[in-house]
Amino acid sequence: MLKNTTMNLPDELVAKVRAYAAQNRTTMTAIVREHFEAITEPEREISDEDPLLAYSKGMLSRREAVRRLGLRDYADLLVALGDADLPMPLPPAHEIENQAATFARLWRMG
Repeated sequence: MLKNTTMNLPDELVAKVRAYAAQNRTTMTAIVREHFEAITEPEREISDEDPLLAYSKGMLSRREAVRRLGLRDYADLLVALGDADLPMPLPPAHEIENQAATFARLWRMG
């Protein structure tokens, strides 16, 4: 069940978030929902022992994984994931929703 919630935010912030949402083909609701879900999940411990696995599970940023693994760039990180037979991390939920909506629009067009 979804619940409508009223929030009081500065006009300038709302305008910036709307612009960001439009650029990223998402909604303010999706952005807020994803952030709320992220901050209310139990703390996940990021493993210092295996940053590649932590990245694959979405527990470590791309930049931090490259740094911890001592790699040159993202391309090297992708090769390391492949060599370890690990999947790439899933994109955030709002990006998946946007991709699905785009696919549905394209499917209807054609």
